Amino acid sequence: MSNRFYFGGSDSGSDADDNDASLPFPKPLERSAFLAPDFDAAAFLSSLSNRFQTLEDLQTELRELSQTLNKELVDLVNDNYQDFLALGSTLYGGEEKIEDIRLGLLGFERDIKAVREKVDARRSEVAELLRQKKALRQEASIGQALLEIAERLDLLEDRLEITAPTTKLSAPNVKDGDGEQWGEEWIGETTTNDIDEAFNSDEADGIPSRLKHTTDEYLILKQLASKHSPQHPFLLAQEGRMRKIQEILLSDLEMTIKQETEVKKKQKLLQIRGAVEE
Repeated sequence: MSNRFYFGGSDSGSDADDNDASLPFPKPLERSAFLAPDFDAAAFLSSLSNRFQTLEDLQTELRELSQTLNKELVDLVNDNYQDFLALGSTLYGGEEKIEDIRLGLLGFERDIKAVREKVDARRSEVAELLRQKKALRQEASIGQALLEIAERLDLLEDRLEITAPTTKLSAPNVKDGDGEQWGEEWIGETTTNDIDEAFNSDEADGIPSRLKHTTDEYLILKQLASKHSPQHPFLLAQEGRMRKIQEILLSDLEMTIKQETEVKKKQKLLQIRGAVEE
């Protein structure tokens, strides 16, 4: 038994046309696909998986598209060449304007530099003035502290009835409402009254009130003087007065210790004498 096949001319031609028409021919690549800001070549090729097209055909199509774009770019430049030349001619003379702007900027830079130098100079001047102000304030503070030491020295010498070898600080003359001057007499009288009230008080811890107050004042005076350099000219000038006061206080304390019979009070006096001797 034999099988036979027949191929008619017209019939076979119509069948081939029908088969070609049913094949999924790929559409041309769209240019818009390449214009995306986040275009990725790998993702683009993955999206072509449904195209019935060989890799060689795809390369050929991409190459032809690139050549077409290059040709269009050249044609665009050639078509607008006269416009490019006209644009260049309209920019003629811009160098002078740029130079003017550059010179203006240089002048502005010089002005800024001059202002900066003035500001720096003023800053240095202000810093120096602040430093001088701080130094003057410190000197004024030291002067006030030394003035207090001098006043306490005068007070102690008055209490101990010591004649100071130097002239005491004079009080400023101040007038009251009636025009009467307030001089040293007023200040001395007030100070004397205060001292008398302290001296007339009862004895504290068995120590005579007068001796107690004078030793306390002397210890305060030593504490104030210790806050300054011992080589300060003012303190060096007062060493003789301080030594004289110390000798008198030690003599009074020694006499009081000899007269004291109670042990606790005598120990207290010995402690005070030790503080005065330091």
